[in-house]
Formats: sequence, C-alpha cells, structure tokens
Amino acid sequence: MSMIRLPSWAEVLRGPWALRLRSGGTGVWLMRGEAESVPQLECRFLDGRAARTATDALQELGQAFQLEVPLGGFGDLPDAVEGDGEIALLVLDADRLLMDETDALAPLLAALRAAADRVSLHVIFQARELTADAEAVLTEFGVAEIAA
Repeated sequence: MSMIRLPSWAEVLRGPWALRLRSGGTGVWLMRGEAESVPQLECRFLDGRAARTATDALQELGQAFQLEVPLGGFGDLPDAVEGDGEIALLVLDADRLLMDETDALAPLLAALRAAADRVSLHVIFQARELTADAEAVLTEFGVAEIAA
C-alpha cells in the first residue's frame, strides 16, 4: 500500500495558487473534513467526471462558485468569482477534466489563475495520474506538486 502525504491547510493557504495532489478521491475528502476547522475557508468542488467538455466545465464551475449568471466562457470566470475569505476549489478526478476537449485545459487554467490573482482562491487538482499533455499544461501555469 502506498501512502500519500496530504498538505495541511496552512501549507495550502500559504503556498502557490494551485497544487497537484497525486491521490485517489479519499485524499481530497480527508482534506475537506479538515477544512471545517479552518476559519473563513470555503471549500468548493468541481467533478472532472462531469466536466469532460468546455460546456460541462462551465456548468460545473457555475455550480461550484454558486453563480447566478451562467458563464459564457472561461474568460468570464475571474470577474464572476467572489468571496471575502479563503476559497479552496477541489478538482476531483482531474484526469477526466476536459477529457473530450483537451485543448480547453489551458484556457481553463488561465481563468482559474486570473481568479486566484483577484480573490483568495486556491485550487487543488486531484488525480493519481495525468496525461503528459495535461501535466505539461499544469506545470506551465505554475501548479505545484505536493512534496511527499
């Protein structure tokens, strides 16, 4: 059995805008449970299995951020995300995220990065394995690997 070190929320909140968690779904749910002890932290979820296309991803983002107006494109995201405290977006099954439209991953990451620059947003991408192309895009946008 392999063991994965989960970061503390203090590490996440002090760290880079996004992290890559190489674990199964249990790791993210354990982190979610720990988040309840962190004041002013809101956890939101995006299910990669339900966001295989750009259209699906936009709908999932709208639900995750509880947006009243649907997103017209990823470029609308930075201005739509609001929050006074810390926001953690936990992207479950990131290996399936935009699986049917892989060229949409870079615009999504650009939008999430711009939103993180505007509000206190921290994104955690959970997946045991990613394609080489997806790994390259995450690296290009500064998504950090969680140290073992």
